[in-house]
Amino acid sequence: AVVSTQSTGKPPGAPRPPGAPRAPTGSIVKAGRFQPQVIPKVKVLPLHWQKIPPISFKKSVWVELEDISPIIDVLKLEELFATKQVAKQISKQAKTAEKLNYLDSKRSQNIGIFLHGTSIKPSCIGELVARIKNGDNMENIASLKKFSPTADDIKTFTKIPESQVASLDKADQLMWYMVNTPYFSQRLNIIEVTISIPDDIEDIKRMVDNILEVCRVLLSSNSFLRFLEKILAIGNMMNASIKKTSPGFKLSSTLPKLPGIKNQDKSVSLLDFIVEQAVLLDGDCLKFVNDLEIVHSASASSSIVALAAEVDIMKQDMNKLSMKANDISQKCPPDSQAHRELEVFVDDVRSFVKFFQQNVYLLGEQSTKMKSDYSKVLERFGESPNTDSEEFLKMLSEFQTALVDSIKRCNHPLPACVAHLKPQSKPPVSPHGMKPKQMMQMDIASSLMNSSLFKRTAQPDIAT
Repeated sequence: AVVSTQSTGKPPGAPRPPGAPRAPTGSIVKAGRFQPQVIPKVKVLPLHWQKIPPISFKKSVWVELEDISPIIDVLKLEELFATKQVAKQISKQAKTAEKLNYLDSKRSQNIGIFLHGTSIKPSCIGELVARIKNGDNMENIASLKKFSPTADDIKTFTKIPESQVASLDKADQLMWYMVNTPYFSQRLNIIEVTISIPDDIEDIKRMVDNILEVCRVLLSSNSFLRFLEKILAIGNMMNASIKKTSPGFKLSSTLPKLPGIKNQDKSVSLLDFIVEQAVLLDGDCLKFVNDLEIVHSASASSSIVALAAEVDIMKQDMNKLSMKANDISQKCPPDSQAHRELEVFVDDVRSFVKFFQQNVYLLGEQSTKMKSDYSKVLERFGESPNTDSEEFLKMLSEFQTALVDSIKRCNHPLPACVAHLKPQSKPPVSPHGMKPKQMMQMDIASSLMNSSLFKRTAQPDIAT
């Protein structure tokens, strides 16, 4: 920017005493012209305004205002409002300005894509790991972990002074800040665990609760036993001729077969017949059908063995969090600024562990109960103690669906406990949009027209 040679005898922009007359700065009106002290070096867009005539200037408020051009950001003015031709030249110069690049091209490109798709600025990367609550975007954390500094990166970027960071490519700037943020990778790993643990606890708890509810139904439902009683009676009646009667049967091998056994014309399944007999003899034995709906959610869960293992892993993760946080705190020099910043992070981790450790403990108690109740279910119904929970729950889910379908097909009035499953018949639709009263009148008229009163009978003439 060019500064006018005229001077007021005081620093540019310094205020004059209140009430003092306006100093003859570079704004002296010469032949109706006003010259600011600082002007752009490049040609900028003009502001087409209507100037105050010299004769009006002396009596106007403008005489009290000063030229503050020295404190205006002239560079920003040039950048924003340069003419098109100048702007193109500036843009071209900016593009041709080379940035230093130390990362290999593929890694630099991947980091560049990440930066383009996020609002994270390289210089603010330290804020992301300053507190565990700051790292609430799992996608960003996962990407940054993928770009974590290698041993070679640390060796390269620790040699670059902070004064040269602006000359680096954006991807290299990010790497510089990651390398020069104390324990960046370690804190990133801790944050990743703290993000996942609350959701993991919630997911596992939901699946454990679903399985516990299925076990509760199977262990306590009297109506389910009464329904099994009917299956047992009908099955023994069918097997009597081949001498394969039995005092009991395995659910896992028998229930899936009931919908597949059909009559001669394939219109009625054995399960349909069992439901019909249940409705006629003991309708309330179908109460369990509603309670067993939870089995659909439970069957979508992991196996009981897998869920118990996940709870154990979560307990280990909580212990590792505390150990890693303490390790960071102990390794950092106690009198450094970095140590004071890290202590805030470490305190966050300790608070997190204290809060969620109780949740994990309670989840472990529920997991133990789940395993115990499932074992009781297998023993209650004579199933093998090694029966896989995923297969068993899936079988029950499919049976419950088939049972509901059979109940819907039942031609007899359903008991109140399952009446809601019966499809509701829709009221007849009036033809041509007729109202019910019009339809009734039409039906009456049609009946009269078809009656004998309105029909001509073909009778022979009477001879006279």
